[in-house]
Amino acid sequence: MRRFFWFGFLLCVSWPVLSSEHIDKLRHIDSVRLSDHQTAKAELASIPVVALDSDEVHYYRYLQCLILTVDSELTDIIARYDSLLEESVQPELQIRVLGSLINLLGVKRDWKSGLQRVEELLALLQEIPDSTYKPDAYLNLAHFHLNIGQPETALHFAERAFSSETLVPRIRCGLHLVVISTKSKLQLDSLNLAEFTEADRVCNNAGQNYTIVNINIWKAKWLLQQNRLDEAQTVLTTTLMKAENFPASGQLIEIYSLFAMVYWANEEYDNASVYADKVMAVEFKEDFPQPLIDTYDIKRQLAERNGNYQQAYQYLTTRQILEQNMYERQLADEIAIQQARFDIDAKQSEIELLDKQNDLLKAESMLINERLENSLLALALVSILLSSLLFWSYRSRKVQSKLKMFAQTDALTQIANRGHFTDCLTEKLTQAQKNGSLVGLILLDLDHFKNINDTYGHQVGDWALIQTAKAIKESAGEDAIVGRLGGEEFGAVITGKLEGEIMHIAERCRLAIENIQSTMSEYQFKLTVSAGVSNSSQAGYKLENLYAAADLALYQSKHYGRNRVYEYSSTLVG
Repeated sequence: MRRFFWFGFLLCVSWPVLSSEHIDKLRHIDSVRLSDHQTAKAELASIPVVALDSDEVHYYRYLQCLILTVDSELTDIIARYDSLLEESVQPELQIRVLGSLINLLGVKRDWKSGLQRVEELLALLQEIPDSTYKPDAYLNLAHFHLNIGQPETALHFAERAFSSETLVPRIRCGLHLVVISTKSKLQLDSLNLAEFTEADRVCNNAGQNYTIVNINIWKAKWLLQQNRLDEAQTVLTTTLMKAENFPASGQLIEIYSLFAMVYWANEEYDNASVYADKVMAVEFKEDFPQPLIDTYDIKRQLAERNGNYQQAYQYLTTRQILEQNMYERQLADEIAIQQARFDIDAKQSEIELLDKQNDLLKAESMLINERLENSLLALALVSILLSSLLFWSYRSRKVQSKLKMFAQTDALTQIANRGHFTDCLTEKLTQAQKNGSLVGLILLDLDHFKNINDTYGHQVGDWALIQTAKAIKESAGEDAIVGRLGGEEFGAVITGKLEGEIMHIAERCRLAIENIQSTMSEYQFKLTVSAGVSNSSQAGYKLENLYAAADLALYQSKHYGRNRVYEYSSTLVG
């Protein structure tokens, strides 16, 4: 279902400058393919390919790829695009092909091929700076960089597109969505109502209902953050009517989830429950983890309000699993993107090194032919070559080292990420089981952290997470392994201590977090944490058992008032 968010950016509104009896029909198909897919498909099939010249055939095949993208296997479409680029395609059409291909490679999460094609597209745009397709290309580049976690670069390309003199309404509409999406990911409160109003006006004039729905989803999120609940509800009601025309797009699950959150915030609990159930009824809801995570949080709160604590705990556990899977997928994407960049850089370095080697060989040959003192000169050449090889080898090792650190470290707090934390805990448990020593696990969850993000913004929330990580690391001791497990949840692995000492360390962490001075963030608020403690003496040396025990103790801490530490025992119940 991920493809539906990307296809809205395959916006191509002009056509190659060709001339024949068939070109008008091809242009017409190009102009209606998004608004009337079936008609465009039928008209394209009616064109006799044998009657087209080579440029028209390329244009025909490109339109065929665009139309087939909606309901065909993407691997086949990508292969068709690759084949088309191997032929003598007009540069103008080549820009369009590369832009469309970059989007599909993003859908397939083929980051290496996508980045390679990005380099090709940028080089082509430099060769033909006056291309009428520059706005199309910049839109595709902006969207691709947004999805690989480079919002600043995405905004850069969007601004370049906005400055184009050949900007048409459809592209302008798509750019507004990119800007709003990018600013929202950077910091939602950086937006204002005027930006949404202008985007809605432009997209309505362009007849881009699908894009309008996506813009209004972001608008509803912004209004919810501003606590403008009635306005958010009105926007969602209007947007739902439009979104029902795209039932398989994934927009509905976003809208249902936001409805549930708005109704919960407005204390309309029955309505919140209705829309939470609507989310659960969507077949492909697992393809959209964030609204599903938000919905499970609503379900948990509803269950707690009704006194059904067992069900609340089940919802909490499911939400945590979904959140963990989402972070792991994001981490895998980030590592893959970094690896792709490294591979591309390494390839370029290899080419540069070969060029240097060739230059050295040529120089050596000239020296021999001229019968100079070649023995000393050859030695010098070898030294230069070895130095070059050593330099590139060092560079490769340095990049690999950075990749390893990136894969193990939480980017925000600079402590271990969940994957590395789990690996370290597993290793400690294996060692401890052999020598019969004790391993303690502390799980900590910031209390009401969502309120901080909603009230003061994500930048302040990030500050709070960084300070929390520092407090835990300082309080847990030098030998402790401290990690961020996802969102506002942290963990600490304690070894070489007695059972009673682990509880003291957890309490020390709690007090340190409670004493964090928020004035450094320029806002006044209180940070507290709930913690759960388990150890191998009580829960055994199996990772899942130790985690489950600490998680149950953490749940008890939250249930009995938060800002406290509970230790697992067999008497605890979920």
